[in-house]
Amino acid sequence: MKKWFVLFVFIFLIHGCVQQNKGTTFVATVQYVVDGDTVKVKKDGEMVTVRLLNIDTPETYREKQAYGEEAKQMAKDVLLHKKVTVELSAKEQPYDRYGRLLAYIWLEDGTLYQEKIVQEGLARVAYVFEPDTKYAKRLYKAQEEAKKAKKRIWSVDGYVTDEGFNMSVWLDQAS
Repeated sequence: MKKWFVLFVFIFLIHGCVQQNKGTTFVATVQYVVDGDTVKVKKDGEMVTVRLLNIDTPETYREKQAYGEEAKQMAKDVLLHKKVTVELSAKEQPYDRYGRLLAYIWLEDGTLYQEKIVQEGLARVAYVFEPDTKYAKRLYKAQEEAKKAKKRIWSVDGYVTDEGFNMSVWLDQAS
């Protein structure tokens, strides 16, 4: 009997550790916008960098890419100093290799921020891996609509690739 009890407690504890991040959310205020897909929030008095799941926006540092500043400005307009709900990655450890917290961001009105920036043609759907595929269908739908309308990043054929953004295509078009 004692063995079964110990086994039950062990399984319960292991299950609890593995499941600790599934569906975990917290409310925070966005303190700083790094770029269109990365922000800093204050959580428990500490500044935490959050990498937004399932999207990629053009870069604003090192290699400046077309629409990067616009994506960053949208993030500022929509998120900066706003109270948001941060929904953590379903991974056991919800961090990327740079130590950034991986998460979805929900606005106070219930809008998924990732969906909003994709709809505006300022982000592509990217890095969609299990177990973080929960909102993939709606993000791909928003992307298809932005593509059809040739919004921003979709306005130049070949600019958006599976690997990111191809500035040479953009520069050729501008010449």
